[in-house]
Amino acid sequence: MRSAENAVVSGFLSFALLVLLSACGATSDVRIATPIQGVTAFTFLDERPSDNRASHIDEGGAGTSVFYGDDKLSPASPELTKTWLQKAMGAELAEKTVALRLFTISVFDPGAAVDRNQLDAAKNTARASVPKGGGVQGAAGAALAEPIIYGMESAKSQKSLYVRIEGDFDQKPFSVIHSERVRGRVTERNVRNTIVRALDKLVSALRDEMKPK
Repeated sequence: MRSAENAVVSGFLSFALLVLLSACGATSDVRIATPIQGVTAFTFLDERPSDNRASHIDEGGAGTSVFYGDDKLSPASPELTKTWLQKAMGAELAEKTVALRLFTISVFDPGAAVDRNQLDAAKNTARASVPKGGGVQGAAGAALAEPIIYGMESAKSQKSLYVRIEGDFDQKPFSVIHSERVRGRVTERNVRNTIVRALDKLVSALRDEMKPK
């Protein structure tokens, strides 16, 4: 009998874990399929501060921000920026200098609020759904109701993706910001598309800067 109860509890735990993993958070790594340009027509300098190079997570009262550093991006930000510019406008940038001072990729998750009435109803249902004497199973179901409901609510919440690129072009500052919103879990494709569109914005910004005034 005890082993049967343990099996039920284990099943509840496994189910809750699957719900949480599928609903919360963002993709861990981002890969962009583009051949790296080893040689460029322009001089490229990576002058980002150290805290802009490493991945980290910031948790606050309003939600959680996941920042993607060079260790989570392939190719890394400097190689990606250099390659993108060379491919799009290498001839236009010939013998000029581009300095990268900031390349920030972040996903903001506002979290999810759990309706207390919904939670209490779920706990009562979990307790009542087991046969008489199944106190362990009922207690386990009630205890797991909150994370399961949280995961389901998080799957509905809207996440914000941001890419910010700053630097100098021939000692003239440039700054590009691109943002998108995604409902549910943020996938690698979501982050990749946001980065690509930010890089395309950078190309357009530099071309506008080069136009005769």
